[in-house]
Amino acid sequence: MSKIDSNMSGYLHTYEAYRVPKGTKVQDATGKEVVLSNEEDVLVLTEKASKQLVKDRGEHNGMLQQKAEMAAQKTQDAANEKIAKDNAKVMAVYRAMANGDTVPASDERKLQEYDKDLYQAAKMAQSMAQLRAKQAERKHHASQWDEKEEQAHKAKMKELGDASNEAALAIGEGSQEFSSAQKENIVEIDSSGVDFSSMKVMSLGSGVTGAYIDLSI
Repeated sequence: MSKIDSNMSGYLHTYEAYRVPKGTKVQDATGKEVVLSNEEDVLVLTEKASKQLVKDRGEHNGMLQQKAEMAAQKTQDAANEKIAKDNAKVMAVYRAMANGDTVPASDERKLQEYDKDLYQAAKMAQSMAQLRAKQAERKHHASQWDEKEEQAHKAKMKELGDASNEAALAIGEGSQEFSSAQKENIVEIDSSGVDFSSMKVMSLGSGVTGAYIDLSI
C-alpha cells in the first residue's frame, strides 16, 4: 500500500450476503433468467448491503481523489510562488540596468529570456545612463538568483512532485486494496425462505455480486 494513509477502517462496514447454491436460477438487471454459477455457490449481498458497499467504495475513492488533488495543488502553489519571486527579480534586474548599474551576465540572460523587448529597453537605458555617469560611480549588483536557494527549490519541487505522483498512484492501488477489504467483510446470513427466482442481481465489481440497485439514482 502507498505511504499515504487511506484510513480504510473508517469507510468499511459489514456486508450481509445470501448463499445462493450453484445452479440456482435468478434474474439479471434486465429481468432475464440466468444461473449465477454451475460450478460453486455464490454469495449475493442483500439490497441494503449492496447499497452500503457502493456508498463506502464511492466515499473511499473520493477521499483518495481529494488527497491526490491536494498534493497536486501544493506542487502548483510552490511553482506559482517561484514564478512570482522570479518575476520580481527580473524587474529588479531591469531597474538596475536602466539606472546604468552593472548586473551579472546570468541575470541579463534571465531578463532577456523573460522579455526580449524589456531587455533591449534596459540595455539602451543602461548605455545612456552609463554615458552620463563616471566609471567609478557605477554600481555592480550581485545576482538576484542565489544558487543555494535555486537548488533548494529544485529539491522542494522534486519532493512535492513525488508526493503528488504517489497520491495519484494511490487512487488505483488504494481502491483495489479497499475492494479486497470489503470482500473480507462480507458475512453470510440465513437465506432460508428467500425466493431467489425473483431476485435481481448485478455485479458490483471486484468479484462482488449483490442484489440489484439503481446506480443512476
